Amino acid sequence: MEAGLMAKMSVTDRAVFIDPYVQVIFAGQQGETSVASATSYPVWNEEISFIEQFPPLAQRIKIQLLDDAKMGDIALATHFLDLQQISDPTRNGFNPTFGPCWVNLYGSPQNSTLGDVHQALNQGLGEGIFYRGRILLALSMDLYSSPSAIPTNTGSVAAAKVKGAQGKFGLKKKKNSKKEKTEANSATSELADESEEAGVEVPESVTVEVEEIHPLPEGYLGQKEEFLLFASLFEVTMIDPVVGTKPLTFELSIGNYGKAVGVGKSKKSQSREELRRSRENLTEETHGLLGSEDELEREEMTNPELENRSVSSAMRPQPTEYDRSFKCIQLQPPAMNLKPCLYVWSQFEDHSFRLYQANWLSKMSDRLETGLNQVEHLLRRPKSKAKERLIEVLLELVTCCKQFSAFSDKRSQSRPNSLDKCRREFIKKNLVLLARQAVRARRRITRTKTKEQLMESWKILRKLRQLAVEPQSTIPDTFLWLLNGSKRLAYVRIPSHSILFSLVEEQKGRDCGRITTLYLKSPGCSPGEIFAKLEVYLWLGHVKYSKEAVSSLPEEFMPMYEEEEETQRQLLPVEERRKIPISLSCQDCRYFQLRCHLYQGRGLLAADDDGLSDPFARVIFSTQCQVTRMLPDTLSPSWCECLLFDRVLLEGTKEQFQQDPPLIIINIYDHDKMGSPKPLGRAYAEPEFKTVEQFYEKPRLQFYDVSRGRIPAGELLAAFELIELDYSAFGE
Repeated sequence: MEAGLMAKMSVTDRAVFIDPYVQVIFAGQQGETSVASATSYPVWNEEISFIEQFPPLAQRIKIQLLDDAKMGDIALATHFLDLQQISDPTRNGFNPTFGPCWVNLYGSPQNSTLGDVHQALNQGLGEGIFYRGRILLALSMDLYSSPSAIPTNTGSVAAAKVKGAQGKFGLKKKKNSKKEKTEANSATSELADESEEAGVEVPESVTVEVEEIHPLPEGYLGQKEEFLLFASLFEVTMIDPVVGTKPLTFELSIGNYGKAVGVGKSKKSQSREELRRSRENLTEETHGLLGSEDELEREEMTNPELENRSVSSAMRPQPTEYDRSFKCIQLQPPAMNLKPCLYVWSQFEDHSFRLYQANWLSKMSDRLETGLNQVEHLLRRPKSKAKERLIEVLLELVTCCKQFSAFSDKRSQSRPNSLDKCRREFIKKNLVLLARQAVRARRRITRTKTKEQLMESWKILRKLRQLAVEPQSTIPDTFLWLLNGSKRLAYVRIPSHSILFSLVEEQKGRDCGRITTLYLKSPGCSPGEIFAKLEVYLWLGHVKYSKEAVSSLPEEFMPMYEEEEETQRQLLPVEERRKIPISLSCQDCRYFQLRCHLYQGRGLLAADDDGLSDPFARVIFSTQCQVTRMLPDTLSPSWCECLLFDRVLLEGTKEQFQQDPPLIIINIYDHDKMGSPKPLGRAYAEPEFKTVEQFYEKPRLQFYDVSRGRIPAGELLAAFELIELDYSAFGE
């Protein structure tokens, strides 16, 4: 167990350490490791063995980390291993295998279970919203069968072994209850009767065994490499008005690196020499935790020349222009011309090849999904070229499969384990099958069977999405939190592979090195609720590529450096100088006019008791918001309005606006005389971009899907156009 296992509670300036142990549940059987006393970074080095018939009815293995407390054991974090991701039950496949590999744990942000409303996240009920540590484990399966066994249809009896490493000293065994022993004995007798008929040799007992094993050799997973996480805030809008006017900050973190709230420096009266000597006695796996008292000091001694800038300066929110229903932070000129930058230095084992592989498959899936959506849209029109477009999409998929297989054969993996080798062959085999399936579907396409072959293509997409899921991700996910003092208001969890840099374009993350839109949500909110909308530039990569974090920025943004840091940097050798900007200055601003032609909504949700609604719409663009009139008692409102956003100052070049126009959000509400408006759904739209040089053309009407979370909530008939205006005389 390493870095981040959060202590159960803290009292004044002393850290109360936990007594952690690991509980593994598989197919109704339960095994537990020893209890490590009073430590936040335990080392168990134990093996838990299960005996079960394969293929089992259970498809997941539950691994839960608990604290052995006197008043009842408390879950600290939970992780599930999906057997479908770590095995191949088909012919010439492979048995379940995993690791040795670090497993990142997520859960509740609270450091105390008293009053923790998100404790269910630590039990695996929902997506974790905070990094809580990681655990090193391995899984393997051995078959029990005699050479003279008669082959029958009965499933083979196998022993699944879960090996746990990492912990510390002072271990004590956790006693099993008598009830568990009785159940194990009954299961033993039943399995013995079945084994006599099947001719399979099985062990005498089916009890879950826990044995001590040798620790892994030092450096078995490779040396830790340094990574840089860089982010720049471009726009913060659509903030929930409950924040008021209090200053807000942003916190960027990956693992335990970058966390600011809830982590205090040591108040122990230990000297730095004692801390340095204690750190040298620890192995590479036993780093400090968020709950331990000397975490920050130990990190500072490890990298004294590196300083993280993980928390932005305090910024006071302002109401949006026109309609003041939302809050925003003015980062655009003329109010503010600098974009704040955040960066975090971190150290992890470099197994980037796994994430590169996942990115390549994800991009293949994205292209296939985009093409299939276009075909589905063309099928709604009479005499369209849906057949030709579907043939192009399937041919493109076959080409991508060939490119992936050819590239993977040339590149070698760094320190691959058993699952890495098996998955490599498994993915190549399945891509060949998917390519053949795509070729067969292409040959069967006719004018009358286009819709049928489209359904087959959607099945190919689902299989491709499953292949893109990487079960062994060493680098933890990135979190961006919105803070009000020490209070955490909203967050967004960003998969690290989506922002990971690579020199190969296909292996680079989808959102790496580009400005992307993120939606922050408050902990425990319902699906679809948005606390704030954020435009942010993200980059994550190895230290040897750290220059790319700045060079990948849009050309019109100039990095700004701090003079004090520049002076300190001159004292370091040339190879150790790392120039990371603290802000960005935009050199290219343009004035625009946004015209929102809202005509009609249809099929909206009913919010009143009479089965109707009183709908109105709020349109949010940049830091401005406007509202339509309210129409009573209807589910198909006809607003027929044009909302004009005049003199909107945006940053970027014409080419960028044409390739990636800014997003417009349309929120539809039900008016309530006695309370606040009820949300009916939300739609997203991209405007038609028109430059000064172009002749004006009427915008095209289009239906936009309205959804409430994951539920369809109607359609909106509208047109949006973003027109560049020559406002150069208004003093930039």
